[in-house]
Amino acid sequence: MTKYKGRILFIAAGALLIIIWDFIYYFVLHYSFNLQIDLLFTTLILFIGYYTGKNYDDSNETVSALSKSEEKIKRLNEELQLVLQNISEVVFHTNSKGEFQFLNQSWEDFTGFSLKESLHRNALHFISLNERHEFLRLLRRSISEKKEKTKIDFSFQMRDGQYRWGEVNIKLNYDDYGKLAGTVGTISDITERIHNEEELLEMNETLAIESQKLSVAGQLAAGIAHEVRNPLTSINGFLQLLRDDADSKTKEYLEIVFSEIKRIELVLSELLILAKPQSVTYKRINIVETLDHVAKLLNTNAILYNIEIQTAFKQRELFIRGDENQLKQVFINLVKNAIEAMPHGGRIRIHAGLNDYNKVEISFKDEGVGMKKQVLDKLGEPFFTTKTKGTGLGLTICLRILRDHSADINVQSEQGEGTTFSITFDAVKQQGRKKREQIHT
Repeated sequence: MTKYKGRILFIAAGALLIIIWDFIYYFVLHYSFNLQIDLLFTTLILFIGYYTGKNYDDSNETVSALSKSEEKIKRLNEELQLVLQNISEVVFHTNSKGEFQFLNQSWEDFTGFSLKESLHRNALHFISLNERHEFLRLLRRSISEKKEKTKIDFSFQMRDGQYRWGEVNIKLNYDDYGKLAGTVGTISDITERIHNEEELLEMNETLAIESQKLSVAGQLAAGIAHEVRNPLTSINGFLQLLRDDADSKTKEYLEIVFSEIKRIELVLSELLILAKPQSVTYKRINIVETLDHVAKLLNTNAILYNIEIQTAFKQRELFIRGDENQLKQVFINLVKNAIEAMPHGGRIRIHAGLNDYNKVEISFKDEGVGMKKQVLDKLGEPFFTTKTKGTGLGLTICLRILRDHSADINVQSEQGEGTTFSITFDAVKQQGRKKREQIHT
């Protein structure tokens, strides 16, 4: 009914007008009755009333629709303002001269400048001088190429004088003549990302230098090992000749010399393995022998720091499947870390045996300074280190190697009490090993 309200009212008013007109025309003025004129007059008045009422209803509908649209636009605008003012990124709008026409609240947190003092000022004012020319160059190039969007990284100075980095995404708006009409866009704080990239670049350079040093050291170690081995072979041969004609006391001394020569040869073999890149080969290995080699290799280094390396193996044969060279790298790294954690000397205990679950369990226990829980939680993260000159990659590589070997590692540590690394491997059954050996023979 509301939709036809105007038409009803105006038709009713027309009908009333006709009645009043007929009353005056026929009863007051006493004119004679004329049906054709009355019908024409009545039709005309009712048509005018209907048409006027229809226009009135249409106008009301238009006004109502406009009112609803204005209310909807107002509500959307309020929601948009709420989003813009609470978004973490800076949202801006500039005119053709680069002057800020709109800034959201994040601008104050981003730069330290208030909205009042920033609006209607040129955006370049807030970019550092050494970045301003480059920023302008990139922006002008985008405008000359009629690009609609562009992204630029820049440094800016906050109100407190601190320099930070921002990433601006700009939407360029042009008029009908192709001239810049203004811009809208967002600015994100990328200071942390830039610093991380710089640190990563610096770390990569450091790692490249260290890698080069290790490569040279490996070549030197290989050369030294070969050079020492040649005269050592001659010494060993002549000592054997001397032993044939020596008395019992001299033979006893010579046995000690031979024992030390064997130890030197073992160390030289380990140096060659570390110096020469080895292909990864998974095979059955006796982990006890591997641990023995590592202990003997690092024992001399440990003695220099007044540290004793003790080994305790429940069995002399504990077989696992893995790559011996990679596992030596892991064990050497763990023992060297233990040595560095004991500046005042002490003991490093290396244990190996089968646990209750028939798995080979190896432990490295030191009497060092220990670690806090916060440090333990971050162990193994790339580039995390407690050493002043560490790369933070040693333990990360060890964990990757152990993961490739399907091994589990557990770390227990308390400050002042030392640290224990426990590694568990799947054992290779003795029976299966013997059967395979018989097949090969």
